[in-house]
Amino acid sequence: MHVHDGGGSVAQTLPTPTPDPTRHNVVAGDTVATLAERYMVSPEAIHAANPQLVSPTAQGGNAIQPGDVIEIPASPMSVGGDIDGGSANHSTTDIKVSAKAGDGSITWQPDSTAVKLTTEQEVELGNNRAEGAPAGSRGASISVASEASVEVQESRGDGTTSFSVTTGSQISVSGEANAGGRGGAEVEASAATGFESTYKVTLPGEDQTVEAAAAVNPFDPTTIPVGGSVTLDSSAFTDTALAGSFRMIGTETNIKASDGVSYTVERVDADTVRVTTGPTETINAFNGVGLRVGDLSVMAGREDQLHGATLQTAEFDIASVEGQAAYAHFNATGQVAHATPGVDNVATISRIDYSSQTQLRAGFDQLNIALGGQANLGSSVQVEYADGSRALTTDLSYGGNVPLTIEQRFDAAGNELPGERSYAFELSTDRPSYNWFERNILGQNEGSEEQANADLLNWALTGGFDGGGPVGAGETVTLTFSESQLETLIGQTRATVEAGQGIGGAHSDLRVLVEDYSGNPVNDTMDFAVSLARNLGGDPYGFAARLQTISAGADGNVANDSYARIDADVQVH
Repeated sequence: MHVHDGGGSVAQTLPTPTPDPTRHNVVAGDTVATLAERYMVSPEAIHAANPQLVSPTAQGGNAIQPGDVIEIPASPMSVGGDIDGGSANHSTTDIKVSAKAGDGSITWQPDSTAVKLTTEQEVELGNNRAEGAPAGSRGASISVASEASVEVQESRGDGTTSFSVTTGSQISVSGEANAGGRGGAEVEASAATGFESTYKVTLPGEDQTVEAAAAVNPFDPTTIPVGGSVTLDSSAFTDTALAGSFRMIGTETNIKASDGVSYTVERVDADTVRVTTGPTETINAFNGVGLRVGDLSVMAGREDQLHGATLQTAEFDIASVEGQAAYAHFNATGQVAHATPGVDNVATISRIDYSSQTQLRAGFDQLNIALGGQANLGSSVQVEYADGSRALTTDLSYGGNVPLTIEQRFDAAGNELPGERSYAFELSTDRPSYNWFERNILGQNEGSEEQANADLLNWALTGGFDGGGPVGAGETVTLTFSESQLETLIGQTRATVEAGQGIGGAHSDLRVLVEDYSGNPVNDTMDFAVSLARNLGGDPYGFAARLQTISAGADGNVANDSYARIDADVQVH
């Protein structure tokens, strides 16, 4: 790996996993902590392998001394493992339009090129209103309905093309009551139970056709192209809804809970397939408040979704007889041993995905529209390897802010490995194209804005502006900080804040990163990283501007034209 350093790059010597136990001859400067980081094990594991070690305080702060011979255990599998935890399951939308016609409906989502068709049969079980009474009159009714649906979706991006078909069926009971006519008290409630299944084919390349997807046989992995995958999901669900209004002020609540099973087979290379399968759980809830007048409703609220899955995964050598037999056994039982011939990368994946999005939902007569706003997204993925060690990946995204990915590694005893934690921020200097009015009347120019964003980043990453740097206008860059690098950034941020204390309110956006609400210092790297990703003004341009400000004030003087380099691993995409 190369780390950007001013105008050039320097090779960085990184620790490498120790596959087998070894011994280390202690020299001056060695500590248990430095050996743990060097050999990619935990300090607790070194102490367990060397019961003769005394407490650090008995030797002037160090448990080992020059001349000691220390037993070093093998590195846990988590440090060298690279098992994909799968894709996040989030519920967000830009726009969704639904229209009813006769005994069915159609739903369209232009942002994901999805179309859903629904057929429905409804029978009224009871109604205490007089025959011919107008809609919205005093009274109550109860109905039972059955519904069948099919949804077809196509998506292209990130170098792949995906086609999916989802079918569903449900039976529901609904009731409504009106106690005071139009503008009076109204309430509607329903409960449904049903089943959904999804078949999804993902192919490499963004120019794939439906015919290519149709040629894939999910039961024959050799028909899946390298880099492609097939996913089969099924779930049973319950769906409850409650809506009410009084004097035109309305509320709406909808909760859907489902339990199911997911199965994915992916072609890794010509001779290897990866299978991932296991149970899933999802809870989706919308709560809104707004206006309800007859057939018209406008609700502002939030949709929240929590998704969990515990999956077994393994790779199979389908070119060998042993791998083919293990593949068939795994598909039949969901079990496989790590040491089985023809099998590799056996692990358990536990993931939790969370999404929360503001939404505006409007409906009139047979037409409904949902408009999505800012969304907060989160994922926590734990991969447990055959030796019991674990890799934990946490993804966080707050609205339009720069997303954050945190990587951690643990041994089988649950001890975190020093030096293996990292914090990655991905930001794009690309700006949307402006129209004629924005360009010629408002004076906006995406090219100059992209260059300004790249300049800010280069200024911070090189410690000065000379027109150079690793980031070009319009490019996407990932800045990855190690634990020690982020500790340095915390110190630089605190120095910048202290340098601006004589200026009223200066750097208040940075102060919240290094101080809590009581003014106590924040020294924890996890808290600092999350604050950097979460606080207002953390969009790509604001993030780059903050780094440039920290660079300018890191020496404790914001007015001396001296800039400090922000030390991070820089990867340009």
